[in-house]
Amino acid sequence: MSNVIDVSAETFQNQVMQASTQKLVLLDFWATWCNPCKQLVPILVKLANEYDGQFVLAKVDIDQNKELAEHFAVRSVPTVKFIRNGQIVDEFSGVLSESEIKGKLSNYIERESDGLYQQAMQDLQNGDNSAIAKMQEICLNDPDNHKIAIHFASILAQTQQFETAKAFIDALPKIVREKEEIKSITAQINIAESAKDLPDPATLMKTLEDNPDDLQARFQFSQHLVLQGDVTAAMDQLLEIIKRDRKFEDDLGRKELLKLFDIVGTQGEQGAKIVSEYRRKLALYLN
Repeated sequence: MSNVIDVSAETFQNQVMQASTQKLVLLDFWATWCNPCKQLVPILVKLANEYDGQFVLAKVDIDQNKELAEHFAVRSVPTVKFIRNGQIVDEFSGVLSESEIKGKLSNYIERESDGLYQQAMQDLQNGDNSAIAKMQEICLNDPDNHKIAIHFASILAQTQQFETAKAFIDALPKIVREKEEIKSITAQINIAESAKDLPDPATLMKTLEDNPDDLQARFQFSQHLVLQGDVTAAMDQLLEIIKRDRKFEDDLGRKELLKLFDIVGTQGEQGAKIVSEYRRKLALYLN
């Protein structure tokens, strides 16, 4: 099969759905009268040839294939759907740059940098501290691989290299910095930095035992809990602040709780369940 094909309703099942069980298919909805389409198509064709069969670019003229456009709820062109194993795994509308599209492709197509990064990760787990520098070099040499860039930012945060983490994140393309995972990492860094000058946890626990209404101590204790990885316990402390004084420090309890929702919400299905549970608890306190 060619890397770039034109698809109709008659050929769709075989050329898209069936083909997507073997490799990624980019389903490009376009129209002859669409100027943005004329900008995007050459980029997509270039990438399809550059990736040399790692994905198929399947073009759909919406004027000739209205039923396909309706089936996929296409409301504007260009619209590109990423199809894998018969399912839409990603999509975008409008014109993205070549770099931005490569970033999306990196989530579904193995790149050389993926293997190099995995080896460096293994070295780090085996105690080779120089592996972090190798990981950074790999990320910088392949800036289009957003997947490893996001993971490396989290590694920097986890190892408390906050200044390096911030510099690395600031250097990432805007489209990566706006991803929820990066926003979550940035929130963790901000919490860690604000907690540097706090009293130690044991002192704060003693303060709360003596005076449960010391909400400043309770808030500071919640920050320590986040740093220790016990985010649900931190959420409980913030809920307690809201329960005792809704207006404390200009609604600090609720604002900080929402930040933790952003952090936990990126942690897969379990994170989503935790956020849902604590949103319900928050609603009870607010009402």
